[in-house]
Amino acid sequence: MSAASRVAAARRWFRLLGKTPVVDHGAIVVADPSHPNVWDANFALAEPDADPDAVIAALDRAMPHSQWRVVVADALTDPAMAATLGFEGFEQAGPLIEMLASESASLSQAVAPITLRRATPDENWPAFELLVRADHREGLRTGPYNVELSNGLLATMRNRSLLCHYSIIALDGVDVGYGLSTRCPNGLGIIDELFTLPGWRGRGVMSAFIVAADRELRQAGCDGVFLDAFADDRPRLLYARLGFRPVAITCRWTKRLP
Repeated sequence: MSAASRVAAARRWFRLLGKTPVVDHGAIVVADPSHPNVWDANFALAEPDADPDAVIAALDRAMPHSQWRVVVADALTDPAMAATLGFEGFEQAGPLIEMLASESASLSQAVAPITLRRATPDENWPAFELLVRADHREGLRTGPYNVELSNGLLATMRNRSLLCHYSIIALDGVDVGYGLSTRCPNGLGIIDELFTLPGWRGRGVMSAFIVAADRELRQAGCDGVFLDAFADDRPRLLYARLGFRPVAITCRWTKRLP
């Protein structure tokens, strides 16, 4: 299996983590009527040999509660799927670059002396939620602040926190950010959902977290670690300095019904 396909398989596993997907005519569909307009809670993936029209029809059947139709395309998606989505009026959101480090992440200079605390619904969750809300209000990753969206994303994070590792990142005794790391079933590790409060950026906080998370994942048996970055965002340059290299593109195709 190529690096791109392996990363795509691990990303799909993570994307479905804590959710209840249904397979319908080659479409792997996640639907959550309690959060009808949250894209991460209502979307479809296409199996590699799926008929594009059948995938779109399955999405329509599963989403009477939502005004959005969302399909995530990755290295395992047939090119005909993306072509059909474009033809049917879906719009491509900003692409994400999947970046893989085969060797341990490292920096030539010392990293910030951060400390980490685990966040679960029973452990440090109020402090974690404060950071997540700050992330959503800034809106760089999630768009303009919306209470429904923020609540929906936090609900997904609560479910995931029982299955993977969310960390509160502190520097000089102050909670300044958060991040996620977990081992995927195919032996890759994933680092995701990274945020640092604006006033604490530029101090090496996230570099330190990525290096620490990478070390922990490799000690747990991972033979590679990956993360993603928006194609037009500066963090991709930081990740490259840490040893991550681009291997694939993931795109979200969306359509809003009248």
